[in-house]
Amino acid sequence: TEMVAWILKLMRLDIQLCLAIFVLSVKADRNIKFIAGESRFNREYFENFSFTIRDDQIFLDMYLRKPLLKGWRARLDFRLRVGNSKTFQSIFSTNIDVCNIVNAAKTNLFKKWYKNLLKYGNFLRHCPLNVSHYYLKGWQFGEGLVPPFITSGSYRLETYNFFGKYKGKDEDFIMSCTADAIIHI
Repeated sequence: TEMVAWILKLMRLDIQLCLAIFVLSVKADRNIKFIAGESRFNREYFENFSFTIRDDQIFLDMYLRKPLLKGWRARLDFRLRVGNSKTFQSIFSTNIDVCNIVNAAKTNLFKKWYKNLLKYGNFLRHCPLNVSHYYLKGWQFGEGLVPPFITSGSYRLETYNFFGKYKGKDEDFIMSCTADAIIHI
Protein backbone atom coordinates (compact mmCIF):
# COMPACT_ATOMS: atom_id res chain seq x y z
CA THR A 1 0.00 0.00 0.00
CA GLU A 2 2.88 2.35 0.67
CA MET A 3 4.22 1.56 -2.79
CA VAL A 4 0.81 2.26 -4.36
CA ALA A 5 0.57 5.59 -2.52
CA TRP A 6 4.05 6.53 -3.71
CA ILE A 7 3.18 5.60 -7.34
CA LEU A 8 -0.05 7.66 -7.15
CA LYS A 9 1.89 10.62 -5.75
CA LEU A 10 4.43 10.29 -8.57
CA MET A 11 1.62 10.13 -11.13
CA ARG A 12 0.06 13.32 -9.68
CA LEU A 13 3.43 15.07 -9.94
CA ASP A 14 3.78 13.79 -13.51
CA ILE A 15 0.31 15.11 -14.41
CA GLN A 16 1.08 18.48 -12.78
CA LEU A 17 4.36 18.68 -14.69
CA CYS A 18 2.58 17.87 -17.97
CA LEU A 19 -0.03 20.54 -17.25
CA ALA A 20 2.68 23.10 -16.45
CA ILE A 21 4.52 22.28 -19.70
CA PHE A 22 1.25 22.56 -21.63
CA VAL A 23 0.38 25.94 -20.08
CA LEU A 24 3.88 27.27 -20.74
CA SER A 25 3.78 26.06 -24.34
CA VAL A 26 0.40 27.72 -24.92
CA LYS A 27 1.69 30.97 -23.40
CA ALA A 28 5.04 30.64 -25.19
CA ASP A 29 6.25 33.79 -26.82
CA ARG A 30 4.91 33.99 -30.35
CA ASN A 31 7.67 35.45 -32.47
CA ILE A 32 6.23 38.13 -34.77
CA LYS A 33 8.48 39.78 -37.31
CA PHE A 34 6.99 42.79 -39.10
CA ILE A 35 8.55 42.97 -42.58
CA ALA A 36 6.65 45.61 -44.55
CA GLY A 37 3.92 48.18 -44.14
CA GLU A 38 2.01 50.93 -45.86
CA SER A 39 -0.67 53.44 -45.03
CA ARG A 40 -3.14 55.81 -46.63
CA PHE A 41 -4.92 58.71 -44.97
CA ASN A 42 -7.58 61.33 -45.58
CA ARG A 43 -6.12 64.87 -45.50
CA GLU A 44 -9.43 66.15 -44.12
CA TYR A 45 -8.61 64.28 -40.92
CA PHE A 46 -4.81 64.40 -40.83
CA GLU A 47 -2.28 67.13 -41.46
CA ASN A 48 0.43 64.45 -41.43
CA PHE A 49 0.41 60.67 -41.09
CA SER A 50 3.52 58.50 -41.23
CA PHE A 51 3.61 54.74 -40.63
CA THR A 52 6.97 52.96 -40.56
CA ILE A 53 8.24 49.49 -39.72
CA ARG A 54 11.78 49.32 -38.40
CA ASP A 55 13.51 46.47 -36.52
CA ASP A 56 10.25 44.48 -36.19
CA GLN A 57 8.56 47.46 -34.53
CA ILE A 58 5.90 49.89 -35.68
CA PHE A 59 6.32 53.66 -35.55
CA LEU A 60 3.42 56.03 -36.19
CA ASP A 61 3.40 59.81 -36.17
CA MET A 62 0.23 61.76 -36.94
CA TYR A 63 -1.27 65.20 -36.56
CA LEU A 64 -5.02 64.87 -36.28
CA ARG A 65 -6.79 68.01 -37.53
CA LYS A 66 -10.37 66.80 -37.05
CA PRO A 67 -11.56 64.81 -34.00
CA LEU A 68 -12.49 61.14 -34.34
CA LEU A 69 -15.86 61.02 -32.62
CA LYS A 70 -18.46 58.42 -31.69
CA GLY A 71 -19.30 56.37 -34.77
CA TRP A 72 -15.65 55.91 -35.74
CA ARG A 73 -15.31 52.35 -37.02
CA ALA A 74 -12.46 50.08 -38.04
CA ARG A 75 -12.42 46.99 -40.19
CA LEU A 76 -9.74 44.58 -38.97
CA ASP A 77 -8.63 41.90 -41.39
CA PHE A 78 -6.16 39.07 -40.78
CA ARG A 79 -5.01 37.42 -43.99
CA LEU A 80 -2.79 34.38 -44.46
CA ARG A 81 -0.45 34.08 -47.44
CA VAL A 82 -1.57 31.30 -49.76
CA GLY A 83 1.40 28.95 -50.27
CA ASN A 84 4.37 30.72 -51.84
CA SER A 85 2.16 33.07 -53.87
CA LYS A 86 1.70 36.80 -53.46
CA THR A 87 -1.98 36.41 -52.62
CA PHE A 88 -3.50 36.40 -49.15
CA GLN A 89 -6.73 34.77 -47.98
CA SER A 90 -8.79 36.38 -45.22
CA ILE A 91 -9.03 34.13 -42.16
CA PHE A 92 -10.68 36.65 -39.83
CA SER A 93 -12.34 39.95 -40.54
CA THR A 94 -14.56 42.13 -38.39
CA ASN A 95 -15.89 45.67 -38.12
CA ILE A 96 -15.60 47.26 -34.69
CA ASP A 97 -16.86 50.48 -33.14
CA VAL A 98 -13.54 51.96 -32.00
CA CYS A 99 -15.02 54.28 -29.35
CA ASN A 100 -17.03 51.43 -27.81
CA ILE A 101 -13.85 49.33 -27.55
CA VAL A 102 -11.74 52.18 -26.14
CA ASN A 103 -14.38 53.25 -23.62
CA ALA A 104 -15.49 49.73 -22.60
CA ALA A 105 -14.78 48.52 -19.10
CA LYS A 106 -14.93 44.90 -20.23
CA THR A 107 -11.62 43.47 -21.45
CA ASN A 108 -11.56 41.58 -24.73
CA LEU A 109 -8.87 41.01 -27.35
CA PHE A 110 -9.46 44.41 -29.01
CA LYS A 111 -9.29 46.21 -25.65
CA LYS A 112 -6.04 44.33 -24.87
CA TRP A 113 -4.59 45.55 -28.19
CA TYR A 114 -5.55 49.15 -27.40
CA LYS A 115 -4.09 48.94 -23.87
CA ASN A 116 -0.87 47.62 -25.41
CA LEU A 117 -0.78 50.62 -27.79
CA LEU A 118 -0.99 52.95 -24.80
CA LYS A 119 2.36 51.62 -23.52
CA TYR A 120 4.14 52.82 -26.67
CA GLY A 121 2.40 56.08 -27.46
CA ASN A 122 0.30 58.98 -26.32
CA PHE A 123 -3.18 57.91 -27.43
CA LEU A 124 -6.10 58.91 -25.26
CA ARG A 125 -7.55 56.46 -22.77
CA HIS A 126 -11.08 57.48 -23.79
CA CYS A 127 -12.86 58.34 -27.01
CA PRO A 128 -13.17 60.72 -28.84
CA LEU A 129 -9.66 61.20 -30.18
CA ASN A 130 -9.25 64.97 -30.12
CA VAL A 131 -7.27 67.21 -32.45
CA SER A 132 -3.63 66.79 -31.46
CA HIS A 133 -0.31 65.14 -32.25
CA TYR A 134 -0.23 61.36 -31.62
CA TYR A 135 2.53 58.81 -31.92
CA LEU A 136 3.58 55.20 -31.41
CA LYS A 137 7.25 54.49 -30.85
CA GLY A 138 8.50 50.93 -31.22
CA TRP A 139 5.13 49.19 -30.83
CA GLN A 140 5.05 45.43 -31.06
CA PHE A 141 2.59 42.70 -30.22
CA GLY A 142 2.88 41.86 -26.54
CA GLU A 143 2.38 38.46 -24.97
CA GLY A 144 -1.19 37.21 -25.15
CA LEU A 145 -2.16 39.57 -27.97
CA VAL A 146 -1.95 37.08 -30.84
CA PRO A 147 -5.34 35.40 -31.32
CA PRO A 148 -5.29 31.65 -30.58
CA PHE A 149 -6.44 30.76 -34.12
CA ILE A 150 -3.24 32.22 -35.61
CA THR A 151 -0.64 29.60 -36.54
CA SER A 152 2.87 29.97 -37.93
CA GLY A 153 2.90 31.60 -41.35
CA SER A 154 3.10 34.77 -43.40
CA TYR A 155 0.30 37.25 -42.68
CA ARG A 156 -1.09 40.60 -43.79
CA LEU A 157 -2.82 42.60 -41.06
CA GLU A 158 -4.98 45.52 -42.08
CA THR A 159 -6.94 48.15 -40.23
CA TYR A 160 -9.26 50.31 -42.31
CA ASN A 161 -10.83 53.22 -40.38
CA PHE A 162 -14.00 55.01 -41.46
CA PHE A 163 -17.31 56.61 -40.54
CA GLY A 164 -20.60 55.36 -41.99
CA LYS A 165 -21.15 51.98 -43.62
CA TYR A 166 -18.09 50.05 -44.83
CA LYS A 167 -17.88 50.41 -48.63
CA GLY A 168 -21.29 52.08 -48.57
CA LYS A 169 -22.28 55.34 -50.27
CA ASP A 170 -22.04 57.18 -46.94
CA GLU A 171 -18.56 55.84 -46.05
CA ASP A 172 -16.13 58.55 -44.96
CA PHE A 173 -12.61 57.09 -45.18
CA ILE A 174 -10.27 58.12 -42.32
CA MET A 175 -7.11 56.05 -42.79
CA SER A 176 -5.75 52.54 -43.29
CA CYS A 177 -2.57 50.72 -42.29
CA THR A 178 -1.35 47.41 -43.60
CA ALA A 179 1.51 45.40 -42.12
CA ASP A 180 3.03 42.17 -43.42
CA ALA A 181 4.36 39.88 -40.73
CA ILE A 182 5.88 36.48 -40.33
CA ILE A 183 4.65 34.65 -37.25
CA HIS A 184 6.39 31.71 -35.63
CA ILE A 185 4.53 29.87 -32.90
